[in-house]
Amino acid sequence: MKYSQLSNYLLVLLLSIFLWNCASEIPALKSPESSKKDILTFKFLDFSPAVDGDIDTAARTVKLRVPVATKVTALVPTITLSASAKATPASLIPQNFTVPVTYIVTAADCTKRAYAVSVDVARTTDPEIIGIETLSIKTTESFFVYGKNFTRATPLFYLTSKLTGKIYNLNTVAGTLKATEAKVQVPFDVPVGLYSISVNVAGRVFKYRTLDLKVTGTGKELIINRMTKLSYIRGDNLIITGNNIKATKIQIRFVPQIASSTQTKDALLNTAGTEISYKIETTFPVPNRWSVTVLLDGVAYALPDLITITAR
Repeated sequence: MKYSQLSNYLLVLLLSIFLWNCASEIPALKSPESSKKDILTFKFLDFSPAVDGDIDTAARTVKLRVPVATKVTALVPTITLSASAKATPASLIPQNFTVPVTYIVTAADCTKRAYAVSVDVARTTDPEIIGIETLSIKTTESFFVYGKNFTRATPLFYLTSKLTGKIYNLNTVAGTLKATEAKVQVPFDVPVGLYSISVNVAGRVFKYRTLDLKVTGTGKELIINRMTKLSYIRGDNLIITGNNIKATKIQIRFVPQIASSTQTKDALLNTAGTEISYKIETTFPVPNRWSVTVLLDGVAYALPDLITITAR
């Protein structure tokens, strides 16, 4: 090999080594660390069925209800979190839930979020939803909710959207409430989708966890929904909304909550069958709070809310 050829060969070899060394010093590109720090599930698996927590990420709370007479001083939670996140205290570590316990969830990027986890022990008198009549329904249609202790207090049944979390009150059909069952009607403004069912008694919420209800479309049953507001003065228009309302004679019955006489007034129905209206007369007895019942050709539909009527 000639000297010039050897020099060229050595030059190429040195250049290759240099480029290889430079390439090895280029840092690997890294994806940003995740900032997700959600509690996805929080459960007590020692019960049958397991107790699932109701997680409110916006409020940063987790609420659980355990069976009657449960000791809460050493409950063991099973927790799942956002990918790469960690919780303190950790999953499977026994905790005393006599008072709410604060859980700190740390994301991969080291940002943190605190959750208050509280445990409520069920009472023997608590209402409980045991079953539902159907798994699929249309708006304005009715179905039975089965359970126990429904009549120990006035229950409010409602749907919660599995997609948006929005809550819709169900109308309890007049005369159907018993200790073990209640017939409820789906409001006409509930969107198509999947919903969980709950009952609320005096601020204590009891969720039915076994099955969800699917709302599939708009039904054709008559429904009386509720009043557009709950406080009026003489001369105001009292408006009651609904859907598929049909009747020849429409009346509103006002029953006083303090000493006064029951008032039954003629009302008007719009052509769409969606609105009942009554202009409160200047001679209407005031002030008072009233329960309200709609009479459609003599058939009564009680509304759940009380209204107040006062003078100007």
